Amino acid sequence: MAAGTQQEVERRSPVDEKSSYDQPDEKSSDVQVAARSLSYGPTEGARKNRLPYSWQLVVIILTCLCTFGNHWSNGLIVSLKTTIIKETHINNSQFATLVAITNLVNTFLCIALGFCIDKWGGTLLSVILAGFHLSGAMVMSGAATNNLNSYPLLIVGKVLAAIGDGSLDNAQHRIFATYFGPGRGFAFSIGAIWGIANLAQFTGQSTANVIATNLGSYAWALWISSVIALFSFLCAVSVFFLDRYLRARYDVMDQTSGKRHVGLVKSGAFNLKAIRHLPLTFWLVVGFAVFENAGVQSFVSISTQFAQQRLKKGAVIGGWVSSFYLLLPACLTPFLGIYIDVYGQRIGFLFLSGLTFLISMLLLKFSHTVPTFIAAYVFYALSQCVTPAPQVEIIRSIIPDPQYFATGFAIKKSVVQASIVIITTAAGKLQDDTKNDSLDPAVTLWLVYAFLSVAVSGSMLFMSYAFPTVLPAARLSQVAPRRLAAEVDKLCEVKGIAVSREQAKENELDGVSETKTKEKLLKAPIEGWEGIRWLFLAVSLGVIFIGWIMFGLGVNWGVHGSVIAGTTGE
Repeated sequence: MAAGTQQEVERRSPVDEKSSYDQPDEKSSDVQVAARSLSYGPTEGARKNRLPYSWQLVVIILTCLCTFGNHWSNGLIVSLKTTIIKETHINNSQFATLVAITNLVNTFLCIALGFCIDKWGGTLLSVILAGFHLSGAMVMSGAATNNLNSYPLLIVGKVLAAIGDGSLDNAQHRIFATYFGPGRGFAFSIGAIWGIANLAQFTGQSTANVIATNLGSYAWALWISSVIALFSFLCAVSVFFLDRYLRARYDVMDQTSGKRHVGLVKSGAFNLKAIRHLPLTFWLVVGFAVFENAGVQSFVSISTQFAQQRLKKGAVIGGWVSSFYLLLPACLTPFLGIYIDVYGQRIGFLFLSGLTFLISMLLLKFSHTVPTFIAAYVFYALSQCVTPAPQVEIIRSIIPDPQYFATGFAIKKSVVQASIVIITTAAGKLQDDTKNDSLDPAVTLWLVYAFLSVAVSGSMLFMSYAFPTVLPAARLSQVAPRRLAAEVDKLCEVKGIAVSREQAKENELDGVSETKTKEKLLKAPIEGWEGIRWLFLAVSLGVIFIGWIMFGLGVNWGVHGSVIAGTTGE
C-alpha cells in the first residue's frame, strides 16, 4: 500500500503535489465557515472538486471586463481636445495639466497600491479601484452637463478616475496570477486583457467626436463613458463574489504560493523587502520599459496630428489612421499569450517589440513618402502588439517570490508614467519652438528611446544565451515550461546550488517541489550586490522626480498637452 502511494505521488506534477500536502489550517477553516454562512459554501464534510475549465473561462471574461470602461475613456479627453478647450475657455497649458494629471498621480500612487494589491488581493482592490474610476467619470460628465463646462470639476474628476485607472490593470494581473500559473494560461489571460482593452479604447476614441457632433454636446460622450464605467464596476463586484464562491465550492490553488486559495494574503507582503530583494534582471526590465513602454505609449499622443501633417488630411482621416495601432494588437495579443505559455521566449519578445519600434521611428524620421509612412505605422502597431503580454509575464517570471508580483509591476509602471511625462513635455516644447508647428524634430526623441530599448533588451537576450548563470532569471524566462525543470537543474549544477535537508523537509511539509525551491534560489538577488540594487532604485526615483519637474516646466511653457494616461502595454 505504501509503495502504491509513493508511485502515485511521483506521477503527480509539481503543482498537483503542492495541493496534496495542503492541510486546512485554522484560518482556512474560518473562511469555509464564513462561506457556508453565506449559503454558497460546500456542505460539511464534502470533498471539493478541482476548478472546472468553464469557471476559469468565466473568471477570464469578467476580469477582462473590469477595465473595459477604463480603457474606453482613455482617449476621450484627448479626442475631444478642441471642443473642451473651446467650451471651457482654457489654454494649451491648462489642457496639458488636465490630461497629464493621471500620469503624475500614479508616479507614486502605483507603488503604494501595488503593496495593497499584494496584501489584500486583486478582487477586493478591483472593486475599490473600479469605484474610483466610476466616481471620476461621473464627476467629469457632470462638469460638462447643462453648459456648466467647469474646468476645476474636470480636474477633480480626472484625479478621482486616475486613482482607479493607474492600478486597476495591476489588480487584474494579480487575479490572473492567483488562478493561472506560467505555462498554464497566465500569458493567455494577459493577452486577452489587452485584446479587450485595445478594442475598448479604439471604440471610445473613434466614436467620441461622432457622439459629440450628432448629439450636440461633448457631455454625451462623457456620460456614455460613465455608463460603461458602471458596467465595469458591476463586473468587478461580480468577480469579487465569484472568487469567494469558487474557493468555497472548489479546490482552487493559489498559483503564486502553490497552496490552497483561501482569500488570505500573508502579512509580510506590505514591507520594503519586496523592493530591496528584487533581482538585477527585474531592474533591467524596468530600464527597458522606461524607454520602450514610455516611447510607444507617448507616441500615441501625437499619432493623429502626425498623420494629419504627413498625409495632409483632416482630423477624421488622421484619427482613423492613427487608431490602426489598436486593432492589430486586439486580434493578436491572446494568441501571443498562448505562444508564451507554450514556448516561453519572453526576452525575445521584448527585443522584438523594441526592434519594431525602432524600425517605425527610423522610417518616420528619414522618409516623408506616404507608403513609408504607412509602413512605419504598421511596424508601430506590431510593436504595440508584442509589448503587453511578455512584459507582464516576465515580471512575474523573474521575481523569486510571485506573491510580490503586484509590487514589482507597480514599480515598473510608476517609472514608466514619469518617463511618459518627460518625453511628451520635451516633445511638446520642440514642437512649439518650430515655425510651422511641425512634429518632425520631436520624432528624434522617440528614435533615441527606441534605440535605447533595443540596446537594453538586446543585451539581456545576449546574456541569457552567452552567460546564462549571470542572469539566470532572464535565461529561465526564455525556456519553454516543459523544459524548465531540466534547465533549473542544469543552472544549479553549474552554480553549485543545492537544497539542504532541512529545507527539503520543510518544503515537503509545505508541498513545495525541489524544482520550485531551486528556481527561487536561482532567481534570488546575488549577495554582495545590494549597492547596485539600491542604485537602480535611486535612479528609478530620480526618473519620477524629473518627471514632476518636467511637468512643472511644461505648464510654464504651455506645451501641447496630449498624453493618454493608462494606455495599453503599461
